[in-house]
Amino acid sequence: MEKIYPVISPDANIPGAIIASDGMDDNYNLKISSESYEVFVNNDKVGNKILLTQTDNPEDLNDFLKNNGFKDYKLNISGNRIVIESNERPQQMKEILSTYLSTR
Repeated sequence: MEKIYPVISPDANIPGAIIASDGMDDNYNLKISSESYEVFVNNDKVGNKILLTQTDNPEDLNDFLKNNGFKDYKLNISGNRIVIESNERPQQMKEILSTYLSTR
Protein backbone atom coordinates (compact mmCIF):
# COMPACT_ATOMS: atom_id res chain seq x y z
CA MET A 1 0.00 0.00 0.00
CA GLU A 2 1.40 3.37 -0.94
CA LYS A 3 1.38 6.33 1.38
CA ILE A 4 1.54 9.91 0.16
CA TYR A 5 3.37 12.49 2.23
CA PRO A 6 3.10 16.24 1.51
CA VAL A 7 6.40 18.00 0.80
CA ILE A 8 7.33 21.60 0.25
CA SER A 9 10.12 22.11 -2.24
CA PRO A 10 12.92 24.15 -0.63
CA ASP A 11 13.79 25.82 -3.94
CA ALA A 12 10.46 27.10 -5.12
CA ASN A 13 8.22 26.73 -2.09
CA ILE A 14 5.92 24.65 -4.29
CA PRO A 15 4.02 21.86 -2.57
CA GLY A 16 4.71 18.38 -3.91
CA ALA A 17 4.28 14.81 -2.81
CA ILE A 18 6.49 11.90 -1.87
CA ILE A 19 5.09 8.46 -2.54
CA ALA A 20 6.45 5.66 -0.38
CA SER A 21 5.63 1.98 -0.54
CA ASP A 22 5.31 -0.23 2.52
CA GLY A 23 6.41 -3.18 0.33
CA MET A 24 3.13 -5.09 0.59
CA ASP A 25 2.30 -4.76 -3.13
CA ASP A 26 5.74 -6.07 -4.05
CA ASN A 27 5.11 -9.33 -2.21
CA TYR A 28 2.02 -10.34 -4.17
CA ASN A 29 4.13 -11.63 -7.07
CA LEU A 30 6.57 -13.60 -4.91
CA LYS A 31 6.51 -17.38 -4.98
CA ILE A 32 5.66 -19.15 -1.74
CA SER A 33 8.99 -20.39 -0.44
CA SER A 34 7.82 -23.89 0.37
CA GLU A 35 5.85 -24.63 -2.79
CA SER A 36 6.38 -28.27 -3.73
CA TYR A 37 4.87 -31.03 -5.83
CA GLU A 38 4.76 -34.77 -5.24
CA VAL A 39 6.19 -36.58 -8.27
CA PHE A 40 4.85 -39.97 -9.40
CA VAL A 41 5.96 -42.25 -12.22
CA ASN A 42 3.34 -44.86 -13.16
CA ASN A 43 1.64 -44.33 -9.77
CA ASP A 44 4.89 -44.83 -7.78
CA LYS A 45 6.05 -41.81 -5.79
CA VAL A 46 9.64 -40.92 -6.63
CA GLY A 47 10.06 -37.69 -4.64
CA ASN A 48 9.09 -34.05 -4.29
CA LYS A 49 9.78 -31.25 -6.75
CA ILE A 50 10.47 -28.19 -4.60
CA LEU A 51 10.31 -24.85 -6.36
CA LEU A 52 13.30 -22.95 -5.03
CA THR A 53 13.20 -19.77 -7.13
CA GLN A 54 10.59 -17.69 -8.91
CA THR A 55 11.73 -19.11 -12.24
CA ASP A 56 11.31 -22.76 -11.14
CA ASN A 57 8.13 -24.46 -12.28
CA PRO A 58 6.79 -28.02 -12.38
CA GLU A 59 7.20 -28.20 -16.16
CA ASP A 60 11.00 -28.12 -15.66
CA LEU A 61 10.77 -31.90 -15.37
CA ASN A 62 9.94 -32.05 -19.11
CA ASP A 63 13.32 -30.55 -19.99
CA PHE A 64 15.09 -32.76 -17.46
CA LEU A 65 13.53 -35.93 -18.88
CA LYS A 66 14.24 -34.91 -22.49
CA ASN A 67 17.87 -34.09 -21.58
CA ASN A 68 18.14 -37.61 -20.15
CA GLY A 69 16.91 -39.23 -23.37
CA PHE A 70 13.25 -39.83 -22.55
CA LYS A 71 10.77 -39.06 -25.31
CA ASP A 72 7.70 -41.25 -24.86
CA TYR A 73 5.93 -40.12 -21.68
CA LYS A 74 2.97 -38.06 -20.57
CA LEU A 75 3.34 -35.49 -17.77
CA ASN A 76 0.22 -34.20 -16.01
CA ILE A 77 0.07 -31.61 -13.24
CA SER A 78 -2.93 -31.73 -10.96
CA GLY A 79 -2.95 -29.69 -7.77
CA ASN A 80 0.34 -30.36 -6.01
CA ARG A 81 0.98 -33.63 -7.90
CA ILE A 82 3.05 -34.28 -11.00
CA VAL A 83 2.06 -37.60 -12.55
CA ILE A 84 4.26 -39.06 -15.28
CA GLU A 85 3.05 -42.04 -17.29
CA SER A 86 5.57 -43.93 -19.37
CA ASN A 87 6.36 -47.37 -20.78
CA GLU A 88 9.80 -46.18 -21.91
CA ARG A 89 12.33 -47.48 -19.36
CA PRO A 90 10.08 -46.65 -16.37
CA GLN A 91 12.46 -48.12 -13.78
CA GLN A 92 15.37 -46.06 -15.08
CA MET A 93 13.14 -42.97 -15.19
CA LYS A 94 12.18 -43.51 -11.54
CA GLU A 95 15.82 -43.88 -10.48
CA ILE A 96 17.00 -40.80 -12.40
CA LEU A 97 14.11 -38.65 -11.13
CA SER A 98 14.54 -39.89 -7.56
CA THR A 99 18.22 -38.90 -7.59
CA TYR A 100 17.49 -35.54 -9.24
CA LEU A 101 14.71 -34.68 -6.79
CA SER A 102 16.73 -35.66 -3.73
CA THR A 103 19.63 -33.39 -4.71
CA ARG A 104 17.55 -30.30 -5.43
